[in-house]
Amino acid sequence: MITALALAALVAPIAGCATPPANATNSAHATGVMPDLPEKDIAHWVMPMDPFSPAVLAHLSTYAENRRMETCLSKEGFSWPIPIEPTDDASYLAFPRNLSAFPALTVEIAKQYGYTAMYMAGPMPDPQTSVKLNRIGMSTPGLDTTLIACREESRKTFDVIKAVDIYNLIAGWSSEGAEKIPQQPAVKEASTAWKKCIVAAGYDVSISAPAGDEAEWMPTEKLGVELGFFAPPPSMRPQPTEGPIRTYGDTEVDPDTIGPRKPTPAEIELAVADATCRDSSGWTKAYYDAQWDAEVRVVQNHADQLKTMKADIDALTAQARQIIAENPPLQ
Repeated sequence: MITALALAALVAPIAGCATPPANATNSAHATGVMPDLPEKDIAHWVMPMDPFSPAVLAHLSTYAENRRMETCLSKEGFSWPIPIEPTDDASYLAFPRNLSAFPALTVEIAKQYGYTAMYMAGPMPDPQTSVKLNRIGMSTPGLDTTLIACREESRKTFDVIKAVDIYNLIAGWSSEGAEKIPQQPAVKEASTAWKKCIVAAGYDVSISAPAGDEAEWMPTEKLGVELGFFAPPPSMRPQPTEGPIRTYGDTEVDPDTIGPRKPTPAEIELAVADATCRDSSGWTKAYYDAQWDAEVRVVQNHADQLKTMKADIDALTAQARQIIAENPPLQ
């Protein structure tokens, strides 16, 4: 079974200048190779790797290929309805999205979204799209073969695989040192203070930090189930053989009407307490500074390669936008 949506997300570089941390040494900078860094901006979770992020390219390349596929399949008599998406940088980074896709929860965000805010760059996913396309794929004889042929034809002139390779490589570089961030002294100290704060607020939280440290981040599954804004996991509930689907992280879900989950009052109350504790403990600033320093080192270690890859990202992004323009929606 083939589905249309298969990549990730990105956005345009954020310009600016900043000085690397005092404890960071870099021979590349001394030779003029070290690129300028964006200005620090904790409110928008701006990071040193943002100018080289392939997140916008990831979304655009998928969308561009799908637009071509829709055009190609229609010529063969098949329907492949791809929803219209924005392609401008502003839409891809609408607050509180950030290029790290980091859940930078604040009291402001918590009051409005609870834990439902989207932090990943790109358009809001349409949960119904994959369901509809999967249904078409499973019920239309000959579609798979034609879809593969259309995709191969598209990739003769648009290198989606290169876009994926760039995304994976830069993601790998960005993760360098990320696993050490929670163990930084300032972050550990702030995490301890956050834990005391959230427990004092009346919540039985088992994890040691709100994000970054454990396999599970806030809100935990246990809290979500107890407070009623997560459905019980599969092991705790009977599975229907037909009709509405129940999934972890949501309530009853009908594939034809599924939409973004709306925060409950109990969820908002928890999220506000969590965000308040992140601020009062200094956890958000400590984590931001530690991630910033880690990414500065990544830029230092890969400065020349990043410069080359940014040129590739810019070229592929421009080509993707051109393909989208040349293949308007057929709906």
